[in-house]
Amino acid sequence: MHTQSINLKSINNARELGGYLTAEGKKIKRGVLLRTAKLNKISSQDITRLTKIYNLSTIADLRMTFEALPNPDPVIEGVRYVNLRVIDEDLFMNELEKKLSGDKDPFETLKTIANSGLIGEDLYINFLAGEYGKKAYKEFFHELLILPPGRSLLFHCTQGKDRTGCAAMLILSALGSGEDTIIEDYMLTNIFNADLIAADRKMLTGHGVKEEELDKYFFILNAVHPTLMKNALAWLKENYGSPIGYIINELKVSQGDLKELKLKFLEEE
Repeated sequence: MHTQSINLKSINNARELGGYLTAEGKKIKRGVLLRTAKLNKISSQDITRLTKIYNLSTIADLRMTFEALPNPDPVIEGVRYVNLRVIDEDLFMNELEKKLSGDKDPFETLKTIANSGLIGEDLYINFLAGEYGKKAYKEFFHELLILPPGRSLLFHCTQGKDRTGCAAMLILSALGSGEDTIIEDYMLTNIFNADLIAADRKMLTGHGVKEEELDKYFFILNAVHPTLMKNALAWLKENYGSPIGYIINELKVSQGDLKELKLKFLEEE
Protein backbone atom coordinates (compact mmCIF):
# COMPACT_ATOMS: atom_id res chain seq x y z
CA MET A 1 0.00 0.00 0.00
CA HIS A 2 1.31 3.44 -0.93
CA THR A 3 2.33 5.67 1.97
CA GLN A 4 -0.24 8.34 0.93
CA SER A 5 -3.14 5.86 0.76
CA ILE A 6 -6.04 6.15 3.19
CA ASN A 7 -6.99 2.55 2.36
CA LEU A 8 -10.57 2.97 1.20
CA LYS A 9 -11.55 -0.19 -0.66
CA SER A 10 -14.62 1.20 -2.46
CA ILE A 11 -13.34 4.64 -3.53
CA ASN A 12 -10.87 5.50 -6.29
CA ASN A 13 -7.82 7.73 -5.90
CA ALA A 14 -8.23 7.86 -2.11
CA ARG A 15 -5.21 9.39 -0.41
CA GLU A 16 -4.00 12.16 1.87
CA LEU A 17 -1.62 15.11 1.98
CA GLY A 18 -0.20 14.07 5.33
CA GLY A 19 3.50 13.25 5.49
CA TYR A 20 4.66 15.67 2.82
CA LEU A 21 7.44 18.06 3.80
CA THR A 22 7.36 21.82 3.45
CA ALA A 23 10.29 23.84 2.13
CA GLU A 24 11.22 24.56 5.77
CA GLY A 25 11.37 20.85 6.55
CA LYS A 26 8.13 20.65 8.52
CA LYS A 27 5.76 17.74 7.96
CA ILE A 28 2.04 17.94 7.15
CA LYS A 29 -0.06 16.15 9.75
CA ARG A 30 -1.31 12.69 8.87
CA GLY A 31 -4.97 11.82 8.55
CA VAL A 32 -6.36 15.35 8.33
CA LEU A 33 -6.39 16.46 4.65
CA LEU A 34 -7.97 13.70 2.56
CA ARG A 35 -8.51 13.69 -1.22
CA THR A 36 -10.53 11.19 -3.26
CA ALA A 37 -12.68 10.60 -6.31
CA LYS A 38 -16.50 10.69 -6.00
CA LEU A 39 -18.01 9.00 -2.95
CA ASN A 40 -21.42 7.83 -4.19
CA LYS A 41 -20.46 4.13 -4.13
CA ILE A 42 -18.72 4.18 -0.76
CA SER A 43 -19.16 1.06 1.37
CA SER A 44 -20.37 1.08 4.95
CA GLN A 45 -16.93 -0.23 5.98
CA ASP A 46 -15.23 2.76 4.35
CA ILE A 47 -17.69 5.18 5.95
CA THR A 48 -16.80 3.64 9.30
CA ARG A 49 -13.11 4.04 8.48
CA LEU A 50 -13.57 7.73 7.65
CA THR A 51 -15.52 8.43 10.82
CA LYS A 52 -13.64 6.23 13.29
CA ILE A 53 -10.05 6.31 12.00
CA TYR A 54 -10.01 9.76 10.42
CA ASN A 55 -12.65 11.47 12.57
CA LEU A 56 -14.18 13.05 9.46
CA SER A 57 -15.81 16.44 9.95
CA THR A 58 -16.37 17.92 6.47
CA ILE A 59 -16.84 16.73 2.89
CA ALA A 60 -16.09 19.41 0.28
CA ASP A 61 -17.58 18.37 -3.06
CA LEU A 62 -16.09 20.32 -5.99
CA ARG A 63 -18.43 18.88 -8.64
CA MET A 64 -21.06 20.55 -10.82
CA THR A 65 -24.73 19.95 -9.98
CA PHE A 66 -25.31 17.65 -12.94
CA GLU A 67 -22.45 15.44 -11.71
CA ALA A 68 -23.47 15.46 -8.04
CA LEU A 69 -27.25 15.00 -8.27
CA PRO A 70 -27.26 11.54 -9.92
CA ASN A 71 -24.26 10.41 -7.85
CA PRO A 72 -24.78 12.00 -4.44
CA ASP A 73 -22.31 11.83 -1.59
CA PRO A 74 -23.43 9.78 1.39
CA VAL A 75 -25.19 11.43 4.29
CA ILE A 76 -22.98 10.66 7.29
CA GLU A 77 -24.07 11.52 10.80
CA GLY A 78 -21.89 14.24 12.30
CA VAL A 79 -20.28 15.15 8.95
CA ARG A 80 -20.96 18.45 7.15
CA TYR A 81 -21.37 18.42 3.37
CA VAL A 82 -20.54 21.49 1.29
CA ASN A 83 -20.82 21.77 -2.50
CA LEU A 84 -18.20 24.16 -3.91
CA ARG A 85 -18.63 24.26 -7.68
CA VAL A 86 -15.34 25.14 -9.35
CA ILE A 87 -16.83 25.28 -12.88
CA ASP A 88 -19.56 27.57 -14.22
CA GLU A 89 -21.78 24.71 -15.28
CA ASP A 90 -24.20 26.82 -17.35
CA LEU A 91 -21.33 28.08 -19.48
CA PHE A 92 -19.75 24.62 -19.61
CA MET A 93 -23.00 22.91 -20.66
CA ASN A 94 -23.74 25.57 -23.27
CA GLU A 95 -20.30 25.10 -24.80
CA LEU A 96 -20.65 21.32 -24.62
CA GLU A 97 -24.04 21.32 -26.30
CA LYS A 98 -22.63 23.39 -29.16
CA LYS A 99 -20.00 20.70 -29.74
CA LEU A 100 -22.32 17.71 -29.26
CA SER A 101 -24.86 18.12 -32.04
CA GLY A 102 -27.02 15.07 -32.67
CA ASP A 103 -27.06 11.66 -31.01
CA LYS A 104 -23.69 9.96 -30.59
CA ASP A 105 -22.51 6.79 -28.98
CA PRO A 106 -20.35 7.17 -25.82
CA PHE A 107 -17.04 6.92 -27.68
CA GLU A 108 -18.10 9.46 -30.30
CA THR A 109 -19.08 11.83 -27.47
CA LEU A 110 -15.70 11.29 -25.81
CA LYS A 111 -13.96 11.87 -29.15
CA THR A 112 -15.88 15.12 -29.71
CA ILE A 113 -14.96 16.42 -26.24
CA ALA A 114 -11.31 15.39 -26.69
CA ASN A 115 -11.11 17.35 -29.94
CA SER A 116 -13.24 20.31 -28.81
CA GLY A 117 -10.61 22.24 -26.88
CA LEU A 118 -12.94 22.40 -23.85
CA ILE A 119 -10.59 20.20 -21.85
CA GLY A 120 -6.96 20.88 -22.68
CA GLU A 121 -3.61 21.98 -21.34
CA ASP A 122 -4.99 25.27 -19.92
CA LEU A 123 -7.77 23.52 -17.99
CA TYR A 124 -6.44 24.36 -14.53
CA ILE A 125 -5.71 27.95 -15.50
CA ASN A 126 -9.38 28.21 -16.44
CA PHE A 127 -10.37 26.83 -13.02
CA LEU A 128 -8.17 29.32 -11.19
CA ALA A 129 -9.01 32.33 -13.37
CA GLY A 130 -12.77 31.81 -13.45
CA GLU A 131 -15.08 33.52 -10.97
CA TYR A 132 -16.65 30.20 -9.98
CA GLY A 133 -13.22 28.73 -9.29
CA LYS A 134 -12.13 31.73 -7.23
CA LYS A 135 -15.33 31.59 -5.18
CA ALA A 136 -15.13 27.82 -4.67
CA TYR A 137 -11.48 27.80 -3.62
CA LYS A 138 -12.04 30.82 -1.38
CA GLU A 139 -14.84 28.94 0.40
CA PHE A 140 -12.62 25.87 0.50
CA PHE A 141 -9.99 27.77 2.47
CA HIS A 142 -12.74 29.00 4.80
CA GLU A 143 -13.66 25.35 5.46
CA LEU A 144 -10.01 24.57 6.22
CA LEU A 145 -9.81 27.48 8.65
CA ILE A 146 -12.95 26.49 10.58
CA LEU A 147 -12.16 22.76 10.67
CA PRO A 148 -12.35 21.67 14.32
CA PRO A 149 -9.10 20.48 15.93
CA GLY A 150 -8.58 16.75 15.71
CA ARG A 151 -11.02 16.36 12.81
CA SER A 152 -10.41 15.77 9.09
CA LEU A 153 -11.67 17.29 5.85
CA LEU A 154 -12.18 15.26 2.66
CA PHE A 155 -12.26 17.06 -0.69
CA HIS A 156 -13.16 15.49 -4.01
CA CYS A 157 -14.56 15.96 -7.50
CA THR A 158 -15.54 13.15 -9.89
CA GLN A 159 -12.19 11.49 -10.57
CA GLY A 160 -10.31 13.27 -7.80
CA LYS A 161 -7.59 14.57 -10.11
CA ASP A 162 -8.29 17.97 -11.72
CA ARG A 163 -10.41 20.25 -9.53
CA THR A 164 -9.19 18.21 -6.57
CA GLY A 165 -5.61 18.45 -7.86
CA CYS A 166 -5.84 22.24 -7.96
CA ALA A 167 -7.24 22.30 -4.43
CA ALA A 168 -4.34 20.13 -3.26
CA MET A 169 -1.86 22.41 -5.04
CA LEU A 170 -3.31 25.44 -3.27
CA ILE A 171 -3.25 23.80 0.19
CA LEU A 172 0.28 22.49 -0.27
CA SER A 173 1.39 25.95 -1.41
CA ALA A 174 -0.29 27.60 1.58
CA LEU A 175 1.46 25.20 3.95
CA GLY A 176 4.85 25.89 2.37
CA SER A 177 5.47 22.90 0.11
CA GLY A 178 7.39 23.49 -3.11
CA GLU A 179 6.62 22.70 -6.73
CA ASP A 180 8.35 19.31 -6.62
CA THR A 181 6.04 18.14 -3.84
CA ILE A 182 3.00 19.56 -5.63
CA ILE A 183 3.87 17.70 -8.84
CA GLU A 184 4.68 14.53 -6.90
CA ASP A 185 1.27 14.56 -5.23
CA TYR A 186 -0.49 15.44 -8.49
CA MET A 187 1.13 12.60 -10.43
CA LEU A 188 0.11 9.99 -7.83
CA THR A 189 -3.24 9.80 -9.64
CA ASN A 190 -1.49 7.72 -12.31
CA ILE A 191 -0.36 5.22 -9.67
CA PHE A 192 -3.66 5.07 -7.76
CA ASN A 193 -5.63 4.84 -11.04
CA ALA A 194 -3.27 2.42 -12.79
CA ASP A 195 -5.95 -0.24 -13.37
CA LEU A 196 -8.46 2.32 -14.64
CA ILE A 197 -5.86 3.85 -16.96
CA ALA A 198 -4.95 0.42 -18.35
CA ALA A 199 -8.64 -0.17 -19.10
CA ASP A 200 -8.88 3.28 -20.72
CA ARG A 201 -5.87 2.53 -22.89
CA LYS A 202 -7.35 -0.79 -24.00
CA MET A 203 -10.68 0.85 -24.84
CA LEU A 204 -9.09 3.75 -26.74
CA THR A 205 -6.67 1.65 -28.78
CA GLY A 206 -9.58 -0.69 -29.52
CA HIS A 207 -11.32 2.29 -31.10
CA GLY A 208 -8.25 3.04 -33.19
CA VAL A 209 -6.86 5.98 -31.19
CA LYS A 210 -3.17 6.41 -31.96
CA GLU A 211 -0.55 6.42 -29.18
CA GLU A 212 0.34 10.08 -29.74
CA GLU A 213 -3.33 11.08 -29.31
CA LEU A 214 -3.98 9.19 -26.07
CA ASP A 215 -3.09 12.04 -23.70
CA LYS A 216 -5.94 14.29 -24.78
CA TYR A 217 -8.36 11.45 -24.01
CA PHE A 218 -6.64 10.66 -20.72
CA PHE A 219 -7.20 14.31 -19.65
CA ILE A 220 -10.93 13.52 -19.72
CA LEU A 221 -10.70 10.00 -18.30
CA ASN A 222 -8.57 8.77 -15.39
CA ALA A 223 -4.97 9.93 -15.93
CA VAL A 224 -3.05 13.14 -15.37
CA HIS A 225 -0.22 14.77 -17.31
CA PRO A 226 2.35 17.08 -15.65
CA THR A 227 1.88 19.74 -18.33
CA LEU A 228 -1.50 20.78 -16.92
CA MET A 229 -0.20 21.44 -13.42
CA LYS A 230 3.06 22.97 -14.65
CA ASN A 231 1.06 25.35 -16.86
CA ALA A 232 -1.07 26.37 -13.86
CA LEU A 233 1.98 26.95 -11.67
CA ALA A 234 3.64 29.01 -14.41
CA TRP A 235 0.46 31.09 -14.81
CA LEU A 236 0.30 31.71 -11.06
CA LYS A 237 3.95 32.77 -11.03
CA GLU A 238 3.52 35.06 -14.02
CA ASN A 239 0.34 36.75 -12.78
CA TYR A 240 0.70 36.68 -8.99
CA GLY A 241 4.39 36.08 -8.33
CA SER A 242 3.59 32.69 -6.76
CA PRO A 243 0.62 30.54 -5.70
CA ILE A 244 0.70 32.39 -2.37
CA GLY A 245 0.15 35.68 -4.23
CA TYR A 246 -2.98 34.19 -5.79
CA ILE A 247 -4.17 32.76 -2.46
CA ILE A 248 -3.79 36.16 -0.76
CA ASN A 249 -5.07 38.40 -3.56
CA GLU A 250 -7.83 36.31 -5.14
CA LEU A 251 -8.93 33.99 -2.33
CA LYS A 252 -8.59 36.70 0.35
CA VAL A 253 -6.60 34.47 2.68
CA SER A 254 -4.64 36.77 5.01
CA GLN A 255 -1.11 36.34 6.35
CA GLY A 256 -2.75 35.60 9.69
CA ASP A 257 -4.89 32.92 8.06
CA LEU A 258 -1.80 31.35 6.49
CA LYS A 259 -0.13 31.25 9.88
CA GLU A 260 -3.23 29.64 11.39
CA LEU A 261 -3.32 27.00 8.63
CA LYS A 262 0.30 26.10 9.33
CA LEU A 263 -0.37 25.83 13.05
CA LYS A 264 -3.39 23.62 12.34
CA PHE A 265 -1.99 21.33 9.66
CA LEU A 266 1.75 21.08 10.28
CA GLU A 267 3.28 18.83 12.91
CA GLU A 268 4.83 20.50 15.93
CA GLU A 269 8.59 20.36 16.07
